Amino acid sequence: MLKEGVIVLTIQGRVKSKVIKKVTKDYLLEENQGWFFIDYVVKEVPLSTKFDVILEGESKRLISGPGLFTCKVITCLDQDGYRFKSIPEGYKTICKLEFNPIIPTVVKKSPLLDHWDYNPKAISIANSYDIELGISDFLMDDIYKILFPQIKRTLTEKNFEHQISKSDFINILQKSYKTHFNSAITILENLILLGKVTQKEDNELELADVEG
Repeated sequence: MLKEGVIVLTIQGRVKSKVIKKVTKDYLLEENQGWFFIDYVVKEVPLSTKFDVILEGESKRLISGPGLFTCKVITCLDQDGYRFKSIPEGYKTICKLEFNPIIPTVVKKSPLLDHWDYNPKAISIANSYDIELGISDFLMDDIYKILFPQIKRTLTEKNFEHQISKSDFINILQKSYKTHFNSAITILENLILLGKVTQKEDNELELADVEG
């Protein structure tokens, strides 16, 4: 759950090449950069602000946790090419975003647009420290210690060491612990935020070792 009043950038889509070329002469990009239509923001966002998680849809469901990438706001323009010194509150803008080390696949798959367009499945970027865990850190740590042996057995049976698919992870929670699907998703999201589980580009999950 997002904390109240935090900075979130909702990416409605990628800006078509013909559009950005009309808006600015400085349209060239590095390989890890892109021009995006950004929905209006509820508070001013300074240039160079960094983000490290990706959320999906209106529910802002976590789909990519911290550690996989960082994103920085490089440039902000209005529809006429006026260059802002920050992303102003209440404005829809065109922004150049820079991702490191690479642009995540889910961002690359954002629709190519001619203009801002409402998208209920649009992705958003935020900071991991602005997301509140639905369960306490201590409880999640204990849950992970309980789950880890079962998951390790499954990995061993499948000849994997520390990786498991997202669907297999959720299936283990549902079948072994009679967990509802939505609860399994919540547990996984919390484990990602705590750094116990890392979601890779191919939707595989990498598990941290249990300490102590």
